[in-house]
Amino acid sequence: MTLPIRICIACAAISALAAAGGDAPLRLGQDSVLVWKTQSPHQETTFVARIARFGPDRFLEWEDGRSQGTVFMPEEVVLEAKGFETSSHFKAGMDRRARNSTTLWLSRRIFRELKEKKAAKCVLDGVSTRFRLGGEAETEVEVNGAPVRLRVMKVLDGRGGERWFLDDEDNPLLVRYTLRSYEQKLTGVTTDRQNTLRWIKGKKLMDGP
Repeated sequence: MTLPIRICIACAAISALAAAGGDAPLRLGQDSVLVWKTQSPHQETTFVARIARFGPDRFLEWEDGRSQGTVFMPEEVVLEAKGFETSSHFKAGMDRRARNSTTLWLSRRIFRELKEKKAAKCVLDGVSTRFRLGGEAETEVEVNGAPVRLRVMKVLDGRGGERWFLDDEDNPLLVRYTLRSYEQKLTGVTTDRQNTLRWIKGKKLMDGP
């Protein structure tokens, strides 16, 4: 490979990383893979979500090393849900269909309320509470093997928990969650691979659960 070609490839790579920087949205779709690390005083685990469909409804499969399942969130839930679930949508071996709550992402309704009013009513894990906007920040996540800065908003709940979501109305993804000595953190995103899905295929991929 000649030197000019190498320089052009390097410049293209740098430009791509710059375009994915702090103000650039993180675009997800079919075959995107999201990896979170969770830590507690006595355990460290990995949680993986693979996206089968991102919009207008959201369909994903997940696994945590011990179990796996799928979660389907219809378009009306993605847009209008008043609730957010931490773990109840993730039942081993089950296909879960969300009713009035999202998981891993805020609904657009709650996101807009937080942005406009700095607070939003939310049914968190089945109990009414209030989310408050606790500020904005940037965090670094590995995207397709390279560190990328992403803009987040900090959201405080009524129980002492703090969640960071992407500051993106179209993709308010959970990036970090802390509660006392527990932490869940998004560590890696892959969007440039194909055929990542393991269980959502064929008719299930087309029709949903």
